[in-house]
Amino acid sequence: MGIMVAVDNSEYSLKAVEMAIEMARLKGEEMIVVSVALELPDIEEIPVSYGGKLKDQALRAIRKATELAENAGIRVETRVEVGTSPAENIVNLACELKTNLIVVGHCGITGSDRFMIGSVAGRVVAHAPCSVLVVR
Repeated sequence: MGIMVAVDNSEYSLKAVEMAIEMARLKGEEMIVVSVALELPDIEEIPVSYGGKLKDQALRAIRKATELAENAGIRVETRVEVGTSPAENIVNLACELKTNLIVVGHCGITGSDRFMIGSVAGRVVAHAPCSVLVVR
């Protein structure tokens, strides 16, 4: 059911959205836009408000991707997930929704693109129940 694109406000994430829009247009499918807000362990040094900031960041990424897709005439469903492993959240959601394709950026806001695929993208590729398109 549809094409899932994972977003996180990174440059590669926006490129993934653009590719997902093209794929959705070609296949006549809807897009599922997902962003994962990290759930931080209960550590005294981390202010409680930080978790809210991470969720706000995820919502901003979703809004930007949704606007691009809707402007291109693509139907969009959105999900904000919360968890300690973005890759696991993405894979589990793809299983739940029986997604046909997952589109992810080569590397996210925390990664480096110098030598290898980002850790989230790599884990999604390794464990996804469907094909995964990694966008540079």
